[in-house]
This record gives sequence, C-alpha cells and structure tokens, in this order.
Amino acid sequence: MMTALIGGLAIAVPGLARVAAGWDLAALVGCRESAERVGRRYLAMLPAGTDRSQLLTASPALDRAWRATRRQPEVAARLLRQGIDDDFRRADTVVVDGWVLARTEARLCAIIALS
Repeated sequence: MMTALIGGLAIAVPGLARVAAGWDLAALVGCRESAERVGRRYLAMLPAGTDRSQLLTASPALDRAWRATRRQPEVAARLLRQGIDDDFRRADTVVVDGWVLARTEARLCAIIALS
C-alpha cells in the first residue's frame, strides 16, 4: 500500500502538466484512497481539530508545495520530494499503522484526508 502511495508521489511529472485547473496536492500521490486512509489514521494521532492550516504551518516544505500546485506542479512535486528526503535525513518520522513515514508525508496524507 505505502509503496503505491508514496512511490507514486510526483513521479509522473509529465502528466502533471495536463492536470485540470482544480488540481491539488492529491495529484501528487499514486492512490488517493490510500493517502486518505493514512491521513485519517495520522489525524487520529494529533490533537482534535487539527486543520490544514496547522499542518501547512508545521511543514514549510509542504506549505511551499501547496502554494505551487496550481501554477507549477513540477515545482510542487520537487519540493515535496525534497521535504520528505530532508525529514528522513533528520529522522523526523512518524509511525502510522506500522509504516515509518516522513512527517511531511504523513501531513500530506492528512491534508488529503481533510479535503
């Protein structure tokens, strides 16, 4: 499941250029349903009422990617990959259902679940 979810993260950059105007961060994952499921489980670990704004504030890389999604999807994909890589380098991870995720990754899934 996680391989499909995160493995699909921003890999199809050429396809992103054809995404409709309503495109959002969910376009950066391989399987929206899996991302939503992980996001709901991660949100359950956070204080009640955690919202998108709080998640974006807590993750500068995710915030920058979110701001770039409509105008520059390739940049958004690169920023997310970079944020996830940085999290793993710093060991800024969280365990969700036995999966070790970069915190940026978990927050991305939470935002998708809130959408």
